[in-house]
Amino acid sequence: MEARNIDVTLVQEPHSYKGSLPVCPSSYRVFFSHSFDIIKAAIIVRNRNISTVLDLNYLDYNMVTVRLNINRVSYLFVSYYFEPSKNMDLYLQKINQIFSNMPINRLVWSMDANSKSETWFSPLSDSRGTKLAEFISTHNLFVINEDCGPTFSSSRGSSYIDVTAVGTDLLEDVCCWCLPAYDSLSDHKAIEFDIVLNSNSPTNDGDNCIFNLKKRNWKLF
Repeated sequence: MEARNIDVTLVQEPHSYKGSLPVCPSSYRVFFSHSFDIIKAAIIVRNRNISTVLDLNYLDYNMVTVRLNINRVSYLFVSYYFEPSKNMDLYLQKINQIFSNMPINRLVWSMDANSKSETWFSPLSDSRGTKLAEFISTHNLFVINEDCGPTFSSSRGSSYIDVTAVGTDLLEDVCCWCLPAYDSLSDHKAIEFDIVLNSNSPTNDGDNCIFNLKKRNWKLF
């Protein structure tokens, strides 16, 4: 994160052991549920100029919800992992509770969706992907994936199953969604994108803030 000047990382399926994660630098804030031996989602904030509030009402082994406050503007960040063998309808009901109780116009939602849809450039759609795409559309959210190739690749094959969605107020501010060329040390590729803040509201150091999504092996830290 330091070398690439990344402010925020959203992670699904991090490498963990008995409910703990490898140690990040002490200046980083790492959010995940400590109530489970299995950790499937986390959010890491490197930029100390960003204030954070972890929402304990919407925290689970596969879900982390954090509000980031920048220049007195609140952004909602959600990292979510969809178990491939579990009922998609139950997951969407759970997420609907979040979206029904919190403003989502400045939402950044990253997910290992384990579902396929042409909406995020998968050559084929499945029933899970169709349901998720309809859910995203119903909540007036927008998928920002670009057609950069599959986000998952292993000996079993490749697929487009990692999705990034944003709220209406961020759609025009998103740029540079990509799959960088460096090795993520995972069967999921790293994903990076920028959200450029309003030029009339610079960050404390005068730079635009970069929000970043990654799939990465925690041994990189």
